[in-house]
Amino acid sequence: MDSIFIARQPIVDEAEQVYAYELLFRDISNRPSISDVEALDDLYATSRVAVNTLNQFGINNLLGNRFAFINADEHFISGDVVTMLPKERFIIEILEDVKVDDTLKSRIEELKSAGYRFAIDDVTFDERFFDNFEAIFPFIDILKIDIQLNDVDYVKEMIDWFGRFPHLTYLAEKVETYKHFKAYKEAGCTLFQGYFFAKPELREQKSLDPSKQILIHLTNLLMNESSTIDEIAAAFEQAPKLSLQLLQFLNSAHMGLRSPIKSVHHAIMMLGKIHLLNWLYLLNYASGKIEKLEDSPIVALAYFRSQLLRKFVQMHTGNRELADMAAFMGIVSLAESFFEVPLRNLLEQIEIDTQIKEALLHQKGALYPYFEVVTDVERFDMESCSKHARAIGVSPQAIQQLIIESYVSNIA
Repeated sequence: MDSIFIARQPIVDEAEQVYAYELLFRDISNRPSISDVEALDDLYATSRVAVNTLNQFGINNLLGNRFAFINADEHFISGDVVTMLPKERFIIEILEDVKVDDTLKSRIEELKSAGYRFAIDDVTFDERFFDNFEAIFPFIDILKIDIQLNDVDYVKEMIDWFGRFPHLTYLAEKVETYKHFKAYKEAGCTLFQGYFFAKPELREQKSLDPSKQILIHLTNLLMNESSTIDEIAAAFEQAPKLSLQLLQFLNSAHMGLRSPIKSVHHAIMMLGKIHLLNWLYLLNYASGKIEKLEDSPIVALAYFRSQLLRKFVQMHTGNRELADMAAFMGIVSLAESFFEVPLRNLLEQIEIDTQIKEALLHQKGALYPYFEVVTDVERFDMESCSKHARAIGVSPQAIQQLIIESYVSNIA
C-alpha cells in the first residue's frame, strides 16, 4: 500500500506556544528527502492537504486542538469544496499571487460571513500588495509578513497604519533568529513562524486513495436525482476504503454529529447528498493524475465480511437497521489493515455506535455473536461456526446458503 505525506510547521504565539500549524502537501516517491518534493499546481496541492488531513491522518491526530493554515488559490476559494473544511479548525491562507477581483471579493465576504477565517501569505507592504488586496482587508484576519522582504521599522510603521483595521493579527514568517523574533515582536507581531522555532515536520500515513472509477460512479449517482440512499450506500460498501474515509471525514470535520454513526447508510443520511457531492469533488481534485488503484485482497475480504454480516443479521432478526450496522461493522473491523494502526486507537478517536465498539473491542453485545460466526467462516473453522451459529438458534445449513449468496455478490 502506498504512503501519503504531509508536512506541518508550527506557528507560535508571543510565549512561543504552538497556536497553529501550516500544512503543506508533500508528494514523495521512494522516500526521498524534503528537498526532492515535486512542485504541484495550487489547486491539486490544496486539495491533497485537505483530503490527507480530513480523511487520512485525521484532524485531531495531526493538529491536536490547534488550528490549521492551508494555502488556497482563487479556484479553491471560489469552488464549493472549500465548504468541506471545518471553519472552526482551518484558516484559509490566500496565496500572494492570487488576483483579487470583484467576484473573488464577494466570495471571500460570503465565506467570512459564514464564519471562515482568512490570512494573506507573504505580505510585502509594497504598491502591488495594496493595489491587489486592499479591497478585502475588512475580511482578513491575519497578515503573514515576510520579514526577509520587510524591514522591521517599516513593519512597525505599517502596523500603526493598519490601526484602522483593529481586527487584524500580524504574523512574522521566515523568522530564523532570536533577534528577529524579539524585533518583530516589539514591532507589533503576535504570531511567528520560521526555522528559529521549527522546520516543517514530515508526517507519513498509509494511503487510502479511492479509485478514480469509483469516484466517478458515485459522483454520477449523486447527481442523478432518481438515485436512492440505498443505491448510494451500496456503492460505498463496494469500496471499503472510501467508506472508511467517509467515517474519518465525518469525525474530522466536526459535522455536529447528533449521534454516533451506525452504518454507511446512516453516515450518508447525516452528511446529505449536497455535502457528500462536494466531498467527492474534493477527492476528485485531490486525485490529480493518480491512476486506478487495484483492490487488494483486504478490500475483497472487507466487502465479503460486510455482505455476509448484513445477510446473516437480516435473516436472523429481520431488523434492517441492525443489519446495516452489522455490515458497517464488517468494514470497520478491517480498518486496522487499511490504516496500519491498532483498531482500539482508531475506534477511540471516532464517533461510532457503541454496539460496534462493544463487539470489536470487548467481544460482547448484540452484534458480537454474528461477528464470531462470520470470522469462523473466514478461518474455514466450520466446527466452531456450527457451534456459535446453533448458540443463537441458526442452523449450519442456513449459514452455508448465506455464504454462497455473499460470495456471488462479491464477484458479481
